[in-house]
Amino acid sequence: MAIIRRGRESDMPALRDIINHYITESVVTFEMVEMSLENRKTWFTQFTQDGRYQLMVAELDGTVVGYAASLRFHQRPAYAPSVMTSIYLHKDHTGKGIGEKVYSALIEELKKVEDVHRAYGLVVLPNPGSEKLHEKLGFQVAGLLHEGGFKFGKYHDVRMYEHRLGK
Repeated sequence: MAIIRRGRESDMPALRDIINHYITESVVTFEMVEMSLENRKTWFTQFTQDGRYQLMVAELDGTVVGYAASLRFHQRPAYAPSVMTSIYLHKDHTGKGIGEKVYSALIEELKKVEDVHRAYGLVVLPNPGSEKLHEKLGFQVAGLLHEGGFKFGKYHDVRMYEHRLGK
């Protein structure tokens, strides 16, 4: 059974390996260049225990197998009450309910943060598993970005989901 906990700096090698798989093998992220360990350590510094930007990890038998994070939605100040969420699992641990556990833990933590109003998630299509997960956790479709990204020689549509967290 997976243990869900807050991320630690010591998790960064595993998180780097998880995201790098999707960068090089998939369109689920529009990142194009593999992440270095130094990049992941810098990325980690934005997370707090009780603020807008949080990192939850899933650990199975002592190994980190996935994570969910909330990040800045946009750099303009008026967007501050909104966060962008993401979730990634090790390729060998998808479809086992771990994603739902780690993502729902993140959402529950965000609901406790007074100044977070909305969480947004972007899903590159087609990705029925991610779409189903977002809807199961209370996200609603907010729109479609037609050919919103270009990776591996073609354009990809992106569905935006939103979750109302605050008042």
